Amino acid sequence: MMYYRSRHGSCFTIYPMSLAVPDFEKFQAHPDDLVICGIAKSGASRFCALIGMIMQDADPDYLYREPDLQEKVPWLDFCTAVNAEGPRGIEQISLIAPPRAYWTRYAFDGLPSSIHQSGAKIVYHLRHPKDTLITLYHHYLARKERMSFSGELEEMIQWLVSDNIYCGPWFDHILSYWNHRNDPNVFICSYEDVSRDPKKAIKDLATFLNKPLTEQQVETVAYHTHFDQMRINSLANHESNNSVGEFDFEAAKFMRSGKVGGWKKHLSHDQNSRINAWMEKNMQRPELAGLAERFSETFKIE
Repeated sequence: MMYYRSRHGSCFTIYPMSLAVPDFEKFQAHPDDLVICGIAKSGASRFCALIGMIMQDADPDYLYREPDLQEKVPWLDFCTAVNAEGPRGIEQISLIAPPRAYWTRYAFDGLPSSIHQSGAKIVYHLRHPKDTLITLYHHYLARKERMSFSGELEEMIQWLVSDNIYCGPWFDHILSYWNHRNDPNVFICSYEDVSRDPKKAIKDLATFLNKPLTEQQVETVAYHTHFDQMRINSLANHESNNSVGEFDFEAAKFMRSGKVGGWKKHLSHDQNSRINAWMEKNMQRPELAGLAERFSETFKIE
């Protein structure tokens, strides 16, 4: 295993993010918080941008003024080895004026208890496991030396199908939120839905957030949160991480492709077959009934 992993809730986290877990019980969520949740590389940046703009009444300047997106919508899990005794994500969140939006990669049962107690709204975003895997693979390529990653896609596929991957077991992560799909404060959506029909996805999110938008505002949000537009926005594409050596953009951009079905360019027939078998096994779990029907494109077997 390329990293030190540990279980928090029903799924795995990794070092150094695990260092922040002891602080979770000190975290105070607010009833008007918006918590964006999902598996690593399943579209958090795009959903942070979408939700941030909706909460700001579709302000066209929201994504283009300082600070950058990762400070506007902080990462709850944030902690790095070099600042293990320094700032945590929960401290960044405490500096934001309400209503606050922030994101996490933890499963539902791994969230700070105050989030559940407060009734804060939760948006959970899904993405096709194969596209998520390929995006995660390129993310690790950009951090190869820092993460002691061999650089072999096959290695990551083995982690995936053996349920030893970051945020894994992935279908347990999904189940932790799927079990709460009927809770009034939980909204489940998908990267594929946003990509196929962004205007409908934006309207659905706005309705859930009680932030109705005009048609013009919906158009504005759709334009500025389009993947291609975010990719060239230095305040949304994590360019600051590249400038301080956090990522190697020569190896892989943080916002690389964003295409639905991009996995087809990377997986061999054998690799695809093994992932299909893993998906089919998990989709047969009775507790996940209805998931593939509701998000057919996200869990398409091909």
